[in-house]
Amino acid sequence: MTAVETRRKPNAEQRRRQLCDAAIALLAEEGGRGLSHQKVDRRAQVPDGTTSFYYRTRSALLRGVADQIVYYDIEFFTGAFADEAGAETLLSILAEQMLLLREEPHLARTRARLELTMLARRDSELASGFQDVFQSYRALAERLVIGLQSGGSPPDPELVGEQAAVLLTYLSGLVFGFANGASEPATRIHIECQLRSVITGVAVEWGNAHAPISDSTGVRAK
Repeated sequence: MTAVETRRKPNAEQRRRQLCDAAIALLAEEGGRGLSHQKVDRRAQVPDGTTSFYYRTRSALLRGVADQIVYYDIEFFTGAFADEAGAETLLSILAEQMLLLREEPHLARTRARLELTMLARRDSELASGFQDVFQSYRALAERLVIGLQSGGSPPDPELVGEQAAVLLTYLSGLVFGFANGASEPATRIHIECQLRSVITGVAVEWGNAHAPISDSTGVRAK
């Protein structure tokens, strides 16, 4: 049996992953307008028409890429999604993972994700996959917020929701900055401190806004 005969062709799943990885690289470098079936074929170094065979339309290709990025996101944050991870562990994992977003292949995936997020505004099916992952991140943020609360009384659900929302906004800004070449904050400790500051800062402002009014002047008690 010759070497050619023994050479295994990639199965359908492997081929789709290869094509989606090529598409991710193109999205990261050229944006949505630079993505085409032919360019994916060239980037993946496969015969012409291969991408069209697996993804008949541009929409199908984009959804395939979105599914692949969602898979990478879940894989990337496996440690954080683990139920047994405590608040301090979550904080450390999130900070470390944020730093890794500046490195390849995570940087290209981040840039491709941002491009797809913009395209998803006009594609409900494309948006639905990202929405599912966002809900997972929301639950993760709430776990972190609750775990870092001080005191023995149960946290106010509305406060937890506000803290989680602001925390996700901060993380989104950090991701956007890294995707566009920002280099700060530069250390895991720095990011951990900022995460804590976001969570505690929202709690302080929440407490001020919900403090009882001391008298008829409308001044809230300190």
